[in-house]
Amino acid sequence: MDTPNDCYQIMIVDNGRIVSLFKEQEFQAKNLNEDSVTKLQGFVFPGFIDSHIHMVSYAKYMDYVDLQSVQSIEELVEKVTEKASNSQAGDWIIGVGWNQEKFQEHRYPCKEDLDKIPGNHPIMLNRVCTHILVCNSIVLKIGGISKLTRNPVGGVIDKDKNGNPTGILRETAMDLIKNLIPKPSFEDQIRWLKTAQTALNSYGITSIHTLDEDCYPIYQKFKENLTLRVYFCPKYKELDKLYKIEPGARTGLGDDMLRLGRLKVFADGSLGAQTAALREPYEHSQNYGISTHPKKELMHIIIEMDKLGWQIETHAIGDKAAEITLDCYETIYKHNYRPVLNHCQILGEDLIQRMADLEIIASIQPIFIEQDMDFVEKFIGIQRMTYAYAWKSLLNYGIHCSGGSDAPVDSPNPLFGIYAAVTRQKLVGYPENGWIPKQKLSMGEALHLFTTGAAYAEYQEHQKGALKLGYLADFVLLDKDLFHISPVEIPSVKVLKTFVGGKEVFSRSK
Repeated sequence: MDTPNDCYQIMIVDNGRIVSLFKEQEFQAKNLNEDSVTKLQGFVFPGFIDSHIHMVSYAKYMDYVDLQSVQSIEELVEKVTEKASNSQAGDWIIGVGWNQEKFQEHRYPCKEDLDKIPGNHPIMLNRVCTHILVCNSIVLKIGGISKLTRNPVGGVIDKDKNGNPTGILRETAMDLIKNLIPKPSFEDQIRWLKTAQTALNSYGITSIHTLDEDCYPIYQKFKENLTLRVYFCPKYKELDKLYKIEPGARTGLGDDMLRLGRLKVFADGSLGAQTAALREPYEHSQNYGISTHPKKELMHIIIEMDKLGWQIETHAIGDKAAEITLDCYETIYKHNYRPVLNHCQILGEDLIQRMADLEIIASIQPIFIEQDMDFVEKFIGIQRMTYAYAWKSLLNYGIHCSGGSDAPVDSPNPLFGIYAAVTRQKLVGYPENGWIPKQKLSMGEALHLFTTGAAYAEYQEHQKGALKLGYLADFVLLDKDLFHISPVEIPSVKVLKTFVGGKEVFSRSK
């Protein structure tokens, strides 16, 4: 991983780690027992690391109504009706992935749309960004949400001109009903973990930084069956529960397969939902987005969590959210602490310089441009596009960047993320020269996001992310050499095998 030509032909693995690397001409095969030799036909790279994923949610979404492809509210209603017709009366119907930017009606769905669906079902449908949902009247009634209900701090209950809820809930307002959904069984959660890790291994993923709310006990129970390494990142609001089961909880507690990771807090919402907090309002509006916490409160949270031994990750999509977060990080600055600014979608040169000065890690999700390039300029205007999704600028300032997918928001396939970083194009090859092409990354830079960069974000750069002496033997066998193909070929590259600790955990042939 130092240079594209830094290659070996023989790797010796013992007790899950790399103990020798040889050029073919340096090695005498007769020194090895043939039974211990595995011959791989293809190209071996370090195992991919997804530095921002929700693994349980990714699997759970497979049980929900998939609305990512719907092109109209009418089609949305049809798909949910089909699910309802095959469900028991009164069962909750949950859907995911709708995007009003694709709808022929050019508006959000509302409770009146969902009230057309028969069966007396509570219905809740999450927007693709997961920062907005729409629900039917049954859910509003269950949650006690009426024209008299006030907006919670950091959230909005959309209301019509008469003051009645429309069914759209934003940010923290979603918690008013999400807490009412029946809790999944232990068996369901174990099934989800098995499904998810099988899929992730098939994409060549050997480690994840996962944010699965209230799921740490499930990972502990499942630990002996893990086929990828987990850096478990709890949310701030679940800390009380976590301390009850793990009194000494802090970043780094655990082992090579399951460790507690960063503590996540939110500074704003999402760009697609226009709840990301901006320094200037969204185009043609007076909407500045939503700050999930008042600055004083966020400052208090970050300072207190730092004292308790947590590495901090803050969700900050808009430039205002980034500015507030950097102000908070400045109060806890110390060399090599490695706080994370997650998403980093709208920045300014001043913010990037501050990130460099404070040694902030930028956690980015290149695959986001697949959807976001369709609306970003319309939402924020041409002037702010200079530092929108500015990955090359971040690297040029010497900022450590890690790559992730935010699945289930987008596909967890790292090759799709690498393709997006290198080409700045949709998977269909649009636009021709890429979106904001000056922010394209080289293949090496893009690959580092999902290997060494992600390893650095969990203090493991001397353990994983590269194939070097003493490192964990986590690697993937590809059918093509990423350094010697055209960028358009990247999405079609096949993962042939995946190994964790030198053990095969996925084989395409099987």
